[in-house]
Amino acid sequence: MVEFGPISMIALGFPDVNQLKGELLKEISNLSKAGIIRVIGLTAIVKDAKGNIQAAKVTELSDEERIKLGAAVGALIGLGAAGKEGAKAGAQAGAERMAKNEFGLNKERIMKIAQDMPKGTAAGFLLVEHLWAKKFKEIAIKQNGVVLAQGLIEPIALVALGAELAEGAKAAEKIK
Repeated sequence: MVEFGPISMIALGFPDVNQLKGELLKEISNLSKAGIIRVIGLTAIVKDAKGNIQAAKVTELSDEERIKLGAAVGALIGLGAAGKEGAKAGAQAGAERMAKNEFGLNKERIMKIAQDMPKGTAAGFLLVEHLWAKKFKEIAIKQNGVVLAQGLIEPIALVALGAELAEGAKAAEKIK
């Protein structure tokens, strides 16, 4: 069985901290309880109107799972950087970082982000595993499938696509 499903990172900014009512956290919890996602890391940063900073981190991974995931991610990065030797070094480094409960945003990085945020705002960084896709991934691997591309389609990409289609339509009209 595949150990981890596909992983996505979502970063959100909130220009008015007073608009936050806990609904997003409730929805993340509902999706997790339903077995659709698993929270690998959630970091929330709030900077109140006086400039006071609060941050919180959450994960649903056990210590062992965090270390395995860190080793896997580190090995892939190391492989790309320096082949097999890089993969070994990357696996070790990744396992060590995850053992310290760092999900790419350590305390220093969180404070730097918070200092740059305007007063009265908030930010959230969510790293989720798509549990719904684990079986799909397993079947694809058994059939020697390879991921060619993946990603979230953002609204701006659809606007750009529409503009390209409009240009293509204009060019086709000129040819007629």
